[in-house]
Amino acid sequence: MKKALHIISVFTTAALLFAGCKKDKPAPQPKPDEPLPVVNFTAARTDSVDFLSYQFTGTATNYKDILWQFGDDSTSTAIAPKHRYAFDGLYHVTFTARNSQGFSSAREIILNVADPNFDRTKVGESYFKTIGGTLTVSRDNGGGPNAGEGSLKVVDGDPNTKFFQSGFSGDLVLKYELNTPAVAGAYTMTSANDSPDRDPKGWILQGSEDGIRWINLHSKNNEVFANRFQRIIYHFNNNVAYKFYRLSIKVNNGARDFQMAEWTVNKKQP
Repeated sequence: MKKALHIISVFTTAALLFAGCKKDKPAPQPKPDEPLPVVNFTAARTDSVDFLSYQFTGTATNYKDILWQFGDDSTSTAIAPKHRYAFDGLYHVTFTARNSQGFSSAREIILNVADPNFDRTKVGESYFKTIGGTLTVSRDNGGGPNAGEGSLKVVDGDPNTKFFQSGFSGDLVLKYELNTPAVAGAYTMTSANDSPDRDPKGWILQGSEDGIRWINLHSKNNEVFANRFQRIIYHFNNNVAYKFYRLSIKVNNGARDFQMAEWTVNKKQP
């Protein structure tokens, strides 16, 4: 028994000595940081007529991946992409480069995509006049649509007449079904002859291809008509030919009644 214990002791001591003599592995050295990417880019219109098309040219160093974000949900990984916007407007364009360690640099500009010939003081034809169709409202004048202040007065082309509704409660909807669909990009509203507190103040304009599914096109929350018989033009972006357009009046200037002289839906420019 004593001999067995002696043998175990000898092996244990040898194991400890071996472990003590074993060299430790050197600690891994941290990988040096790569140089940070450096980026820049230019943006230029590609055509003197097509103001929506742009050539983007990026320069980048110390990178592995690049990404363009054009501000309209479109992207590219090319170094010099061409891009065409659907509409005019202000777009946040960002060019980003990233190295293999995940470090990145970016440059961003606000690009003003604008038609040099666009005039916000002008509006194209009224489709209510040139195409025609049918107006319906959620609640009409007490005398009906053909009354002296009935709903049809709001689309008769005469600012001296008006649509008047008593008991306004913020749920008035005017819907116009065109005889044929048309791409609208503007609309107008004209204040009536008296009582500014009856004027519309907040509304939503929508379009629909089938009269069931509606798309928001434009809205106002705090509009003020400074004068009587004042026509205001509103422009919006759209490239769909809608057959139905509707105007939902949510708020007026505090009166219990509502009035408006004219409403039109228009081609964007003459």
